[in-house]
Amino acid sequence: MSPATAVALQFPAQHEAGGRFDAHLLNVTFEAADGERRSAIGGGASIPDAIAAARSELPDGNWTLIRWNPLYGE
Repeated sequence: MSPATAVALQFPAQHEAGGRFDAHLLNVTFEAADGERRSAIGGGASIPDAIAAARSELPDGNWTLIRWNPLYGE
């Protein structure tokens, strides 16, 4: 996991009883126009945030989201 992805994860300092923890950690697979596939880990407060964090780890280019799998989250 890169520092950028780690920063995207904002865990609460303390977890209060009955409180809600909404962070998501995803393994995301993308595909380039030439068929190359890359996977990246991304985290965030929502699934779109986690996908965006994973996308930021890819090399420059046009990458299409293929699938994502939760590693942690609701």
